[in-house]
Amino acid sequence: MNRRKKVKRLGAKTISFPKGKGHLTHNNREFISNNVVPERTAWNRIYIQESLEQAYEKCFGQALMEYNAGQKRKDRRKENYLKEIENSGNKEKTFYENIVQIGKKDDTPVVGADGKLTEEAKAAIEILEQYAKTFQERNPNLYLFNCVMHLDEATPHLHIDYIPVANGYKTGMKTRNSLTKALQQMGFAKAVSKKENETVAWQQRERAYLTELCQEKGIDVEVLGIQRDNLTLPEYKAAMRKVEKLEHQAVEIEENNQRLVEQAEKLVDQIAKLDEKEKDNKNVLKKYDLRADTLKTIAKETEKDTKKLKSAAIPVSNIFGSEEYVKVKKSDWEKIIDAFGRAVSRNKLLEKYEKKIVALEKKVSDVSGLLDKMKRFISTRGLGEAFVEFVKSLEPKTMKERLVEKQRVVKEQTQQKSMHTQEQGVSRKHNISTEL
Repeated sequence: MNRRKKVKRLGAKTISFPKGKGHLTHNNREFISNNVVPERTAWNRIYIQESLEQAYEKCFGQALMEYNAGQKRKDRRKENYLKEIENSGNKEKTFYENIVQIGKKDDTPVVGADGKLTEEAKAAIEILEQYAKTFQERNPNLYLFNCVMHLDEATPHLHIDYIPVANGYKTGMKTRNSLTKALQQMGFAKAVSKKENETVAWQQRERAYLTELCQEKGIDVEVLGIQRDNLTLPEYKAAMRKVEKLEHQAVEIEENNQRLVEQAEKLVDQIAKLDEKEKDNKNVLKKYDLRADTLKTIAKETEKDTKKLKSAAIPVSNIFGSEEYVKVKKSDWEKIIDAFGRAVSRNKLLEKYEKKIVALEKKVSDVSGLLDKMKRFISTRGLGEAFVEFVKSLEPKTMKERLVEKQRVVKEQTQQKSMHTQEQGVSRKHNISTEL
């Protein structure tokens, strides 16, 4: 007697399948945004990671070579098909991305209070992994070149990055980048409207496949809080369009946050440079400050020498006029000449540094004004606390702090590996018992 396997119901979840703009540096963690937990980045799973250049060579290299071989005129040959798509005026994309997620952070968090994977996350991971591993088989005309699962954010999710590959062109390159034609060659009907086109039909099929995977794991699928069984087909399609719009908005918000973080990083560098320049300028001003106070001090110190020279001068009457002359010793005269020469030199030097001081004061004023603008920018964008935390993170850590952090990361990785090994052991036992 055959017995059907009982599936434990885990509650209803939403399916998220928005389009992404394909930030490969974020996907591959070359850039770490503020919503990432770096200690869990080692948990992420990489299914395929190929450069865009390598992918284009695999997809279009042969077609490009054959096309160029048939061109007698050199000016008609194509040097780089990837660059051609990047510079295309037809709004073509070099690749496309979808973000696949089961549940939300409220009902499917990656970790619980104990810092370990939640049961909800484990179920979502299995579904997402099955989806990732079967994507290429289901979509032969969408070349998957980058596919990663992120477990270092709030909820487990996939980044699926693919290149549409369409074949059979009569003229030009026989194989090209075309999402519409690629989907048509996969069996999707030509578009009849903006709401009924190849991409919408493909997304509906992919969501249906995800729904099946969820049901196999005992997860009911909800659309905007309403279960699928309670909706008619037109209502379901309308709800899905609303979901896709909301998901797209969420992606744009996340991308905007990433741009703000990047701007904050640039501001940190600029502020540091401006602070250093302001400090240097003030030091120069301090070093060459020859203004009133300094001149008074110098005049006081030379007063005695001035009086001594005045007393050494003897008035002499001029028989040819009323103007008086003075007679001084030759040695005193030489002192006077020497003092006069130094005074003239100092005056010229003073004029030179007065100009330099004015210029430096203007620089200090400009730097201070720019600093104020940057601080206002950070404040108005709501980046105050994030900026302070970011600056703190740049401070060098002590050897003890680095050791503690390293020990924590190693411990978490060991726990994760142990948990993964245990899961594999349980899975093997389950498979053996099923076979028996």
